[in-house]
Amino acid sequence: MDLEGQGGAEDRLRQADRLRDQRMWDAAAVAYRAHLEMRPGDWRAQVQLGHCLKEAGDPAAALVAYRAAEALAPNNADVQIQLGHALKMAGDAEQAWRAYARALEIDPTLEEAARESAALSRLATPLARRPRAPGQAVQVVFDSSDLVAYLADNRTPTGIQRVQLNVTARALLDPVEGVVAAAVAFEPAARAWREIPRDVFLALWRLSRSGGDAAAPEWQDALAALRRALAAGPDFAFATGASLLNLGTSWWIKDYFLHVRHVARYSGVRYMPMIHDCIPLMTPEHCAPALVGEFAQWFSSMAATADHALANSEWSAADARRIAAAMLPGAELPVAVVRLDADLKRELGGMAADTWPPRPDLPQPNEPFVLCVGTIESRKNHLMLFEAWLTLIRRHGAARVPRLVCIGKPGWLAEAATTLWRNSPALQEKVSIAHGVADTALAALYRGAMFTVANSHYEGWGLPVTESLSFGRLPLVARNTALTEAGGEAAVYFEPGNGPDLVAKLETLIFDTAERTRREAAIPAAAQLRSWAEIADQMMREASRSAAPLAAPRLALALGTTYPLRLIGGGEASRAKAVAEMVRDGLNWHPLEPWGVWTRPGLARLRLTVPDAAGQGPLRLYLGCVAPGQEVRIGLRAHGAGSTPPAFLKLEAEAGSRFTCVLDVAAPGGEVVVEIDGGAGAGIGTRRKPDARRVGLGLTAVMLCRPDDLAARLDFLERHAYRVFAAD
Repeated sequence: MDLEGQGGAEDRLRQADRLRDQRMWDAAAVAYRAHLEMRPGDWRAQVQLGHCLKEAGDPAAALVAYRAAEALAPNNADVQIQLGHALKMAGDAEQAWRAYARALEIDPTLEEAARESAALSRLATPLARRPRAPGQAVQVVFDSSDLVAYLADNRTPTGIQRVQLNVTARALLDPVEGVVAAAVAFEPAARAWREIPRDVFLALWRLSRSGGDAAAPEWQDALAALRRALAAGPDFAFATGASLLNLGTSWWIKDYFLHVRHVARYSGVRYMPMIHDCIPLMTPEHCAPALVGEFAQWFSSMAATADHALANSEWSAADARRIAAAMLPGAELPVAVVRLDADLKRELGGMAADTWPPRPDLPQPNEPFVLCVGTIESRKNHLMLFEAWLTLIRRHGAARVPRLVCIGKPGWLAEAATTLWRNSPALQEKVSIAHGVADTALAALYRGAMFTVANSHYEGWGLPVTESLSFGRLPLVARNTALTEAGGEAAVYFEPGNGPDLVAKLETLIFDTAERTRREAAIPAAAQLRSWAEIADQMMREASRSAAPLAAPRLALALGTTYPLRLIGGGEASRAKAVAEMVRDGLNWHPLEPWGVWTRPGLARLRLTVPDAAGQGPLRLYLGCVAPGQEVRIGLRAHGAGSTPPAFLKLEAEAGSRFTCVLDVAAPGGEVVVEIDGGAGAGIGTRRKPDARRVGLGLTAVMLCRPDDLAARLDFLERHAYRVFAAD
């Protein structure tokens, strides 16, 4: 075996041993099996595999593992003892006694053997009535894929990354009882999740809070350790029933939900996303068009996939439920609210900077200033804030107006605000814009500010509002969306979009020191904040609860409706977008494209859920197809849950041709499964359009209908007026 294979086997064995020690029996069994694929002669690993299977409540499978160990080490006493335990659990007292006897080197035909055999028979519990996996911990897996991508170019986190870093770190440091926490990232090259070692994640978390220099050697060393772990580590072993908790964004990851469905089907993994907001669907005018389209596709697939979801506010939860209900009528999206009411001051503790951050883009020590934290973008409405500052300067004189300090990196459509700032000497003198400020320095700014201001058009929560309260500083907040949940009764509010009201409230807080002091004194009683550890605990408890099975699939296909199998585009969440993503089953697919989707070489599957009433009679399946850049031989098979033979279709397709395939399914039951055999595959590229991928078949649309639904059949064929291949 080569050195690379040996290293992989040792990595798997270490992973398996660690999971076993954590009592993650199912996940450990997966890892031991992966190790044994590379080291089939390791009888000790076979014994450990048997232990995990036995503890997971599957003594029959444990017995198979112990038998394999016995074949490799026939005279080993420990193997015989473990074999005896498994036989005892399975109720085979006589064979159990013989295994014990071999281990103890005694004659199993003695009278004592008969007595022991009878006793074992009385004590053995029938396999069918044994409880499954008593005491096994629940695996809560934090998907940090987007965080890894963000940290590659940024050291200081924005809101979502701050949530991911703090919650995941606290879960890794101190998980709630009965939970084993792990951090992973999806590795596109491996098409699998890889674990982020605990010490690597915690190092990045601590360094992200203590400094802002992304070129610092200690930060670069931590990133290098992360890259090594993800590139060389084994694929993550999900325990049966694990919760995959995604606290960030995943809409940019190609075929993310395809892989989520795969681990859900084969490992029983439950998917639980965090909905921070629905801003791209609610206020698309403040977002990049590409983000709006990606988010609409993500939300459509998420609403059809998620077992449960978390939301950071009642406002975000209500948005998510309303959008999901509109696209999937009658299918409720379960959402639990976990408020992000974090106490930044308590979290940082002694880490907060004692000295003022020595930066030219920040105010001087003892200089009065008002703090605004948030990305510089149109949604945060810095333009209105800058105009208010100009009004204050012109009305009261620059000497009486405190500096406005804006902490945030440039974002989408910031030009209107930044252009006004650049063209106004008065604003440049009294408004500072800075980014790359570490949490420790940010804490010093909160502590030194007169008050803070948040003027966003739309928010899912509003971490800067909560952080301001944690340092005893009044937040002046636009009265809209979830900002009112973040500010509660402690914040001061102005009417959204009302410039005069904003200026009036600013004047009160700037010039009426007694009123500001009075309002500050009421903050401790009005704002009940939590630590990030308490927020992490709530999330882990939500993720570890048993999910009630859905009464019916959320995404059944309507008969007679043609569904495109492509990226549909546009800024609306829709059933059609969800279908295009969700009907693909298994990993043998290329990502969706605007024209359609390619299968990979080999066998690819479509899994089409059928409405209850529709499953009682025969159905006809229509597939819009495209051949790759070379002639191919394709095989298709369609079958339902009934016992009737499947429908077969074999064809030869000319390079680049477009055609329709038609198959009849006699007994669909609850679903129709379509298997597409693309063989060894063919190239896509031509001289004019090079493409190195190898593919099986291209699909553009799917439709199920009754055989006598002539209108639906004609509509599909008119939409896809190509050559028709029909099964006999």
